[in-house]
Amino acid sequence: MNKITKYIDALPLSDAEKRALPDASLQAVHQALDAEHHVYHRGDDSPLGSVKSRLEHSWPDSLAGNQLVKDDEGRTQLNAMPKAKRSSMFPDPWRTNPVGRFWDRLRGRDVTPRYLSRLSQEEQESEQKWRTVGSIRRYILLLLTLAQTVVATWYMKTILPYQGWALINPADMVGQNLWISFMQLLPYVLQSGILILFAVLFCWVSAGFWTALMGFLQLLIGRDKYSISASTVGNEPLNPEHRTALIMPICNEDVDRVFAGLRATWESVKASGNAEHFDVYILSDSYNPDICVAEQKAWMELIAEVQGEGQIFYRRRRRRVKRKSGNIDDFCRRWGSQYSYMVVLDADSVMSGECLSGLVRLMEANPNAGIIQSSPRASGMDTLYARCQQFATRVYGPLFTAGLHFWQLGESHYWGHNAIIRVKPFIEHCALAPLPGEGNFAGSILSHDFVEAALMRRAGWGVWIAYDLPGSYEELPPNLLDELKRDRRWCQGNLMNFRLFLVKGMHPVHRAVFLTGVMSYLSAPLWFMFLALSTALQVVHALTEPQYFLQPRQLFPVWPQWRPELGHCPVCFHHGAAVSAEAAEYYPGVV
Repeated sequence: MNKITKYIDALPLSDAEKRALPDASLQAVHQALDAEHHVYHRGDDSPLGSVKSRLEHSWPDSLAGNQLVKDDEGRTQLNAMPKAKRSSMFPDPWRTNPVGRFWDRLRGRDVTPRYLSRLSQEEQESEQKWRTVGSIRRYILLLLTLAQTVVATWYMKTILPYQGWALINPADMVGQNLWISFMQLLPYVLQSGILILFAVLFCWVSAGFWTALMGFLQLLIGRDKYSISASTVGNEPLNPEHRTALIMPICNEDVDRVFAGLRATWESVKASGNAEHFDVYILSDSYNPDICVAEQKAWMELIAEVQGEGQIFYRRRRRRVKRKSGNIDDFCRRWGSQYSYMVVLDADSVMSGECLSGLVRLMEANPNAGIIQSSPRASGMDTLYARCQQFATRVYGPLFTAGLHFWQLGESHYWGHNAIIRVKPFIEHCALAPLPGEGNFAGSILSHDFVEAALMRRAGWGVWIAYDLPGSYEELPPNLLDELKRDRRWCQGNLMNFRLFLVKGMHPVHRAVFLTGVMSYLSAPLWFMFLALSTALQVVHALTEPQYFLQPRQLFPVWPQWRPELGHCPVCFHHGAAVSAEAAEYYPGVV
């Protein structure tokens, strides 16, 4: 049995129909299946002539309306995408080297972006007001965090046993035995390292604590004068001139789950009465042949079942460049100019029609908002591990997102999905160039969402979190292995993003986002070092003879003071604030 015979045998035809097909070549097979007897100039195009016949035999219930059309050369194809209207979208190269930027300034080649205001005088005054309030709030957060860290570090110093740093004079140790000098200094070096690590880690935990505490007060009070959700009543009609694209980039996902979530979202949009303002784009980077076929079939069935012809589109890229961010960029270049806004969905995202309509209303009420991030709630999980994570995020997630909004206001960031984006400034300012160099921390940016938010803010557009807008949902990894795979990707992405910490023009808040993104993963080895030094100090304290006299002619001895009972207070605080620090793993960028 040759390949042609195998192909004929796999066709959904009766035995008599299969025997009637010629087996000389695939071109002859497709010509026999072509009921309309198309004539193509190239033999490679002959399979296009049999598309209609093969689809009608394979998926007779999936074809709806005018899904089969002819291209400019008369070839039959699926009407999967609207006609492209291309826009230019290109990235500026990164200047991550401060020495190189200094040299550019000396040569008069400062390329820092400068943007003109797009707002009226009244809108500029309102914009300046919340910016001032946001700066004041963040200074308060910084003061609270540093003050709490100083007090806790001082208290920690009183707990540790060795209190004689002021009596140690390195000049007096020059002439004495090297081993004696080493043993005199060792406990104090260990203790100083413990205090430094304690201060860094306590500051990290304290920032999360104040963020969660302010989020609790926000939810308790129930209102914020500067909340972006307060800018609309919630029932304003949508502007028909401002259309919105719901885009879902996917790659080798569970097809049934993806299209079930998409169907739930679209049916909710139709129920809200605003379906005419939205289009759906399924942007596939899948490369598994079976999954690609299943996606096309599921898309055709979805259109037939929800009457979504002309509003639900499907495209599979041939060149998978820059992963998800490249997929979104490709959409923006081809069809972005036809839409005012786009909502980015993950493969596991579900959003209600009221939530989507609310995001559009917020965009229209805030002409200087570039990105508005909803607060997705974890749902739909059934494994024990995922249910535990889901419960935890449902408990502290609302507190933390409300706290983030309070401290950041319109200088926040977004998490790459379940957010609405103003398309025009995204095209103009948010294209991502690869990071220069070689190795794991160069090339295409992985955690593109933080960087896109930073670029949007650098261009003068606001980035907000609509923490109190219901109807946004996501799913969590079902098991620990999937969690670790995602965490590894996030870890590499955050470490890559830190290379942009000194890029000129970035807002200080987004520099802090890059820093806290690194701390989300650097905190673990720092905690290990803290425990290792604490253990070493305990060993030194237990096995070595204390040094009571640290300088010549010292009248009174320095008594080591080991007071572990006083350690209960910082330990209790750490237990209470650890929930906030754990939340920072899911919502980085607390400052």
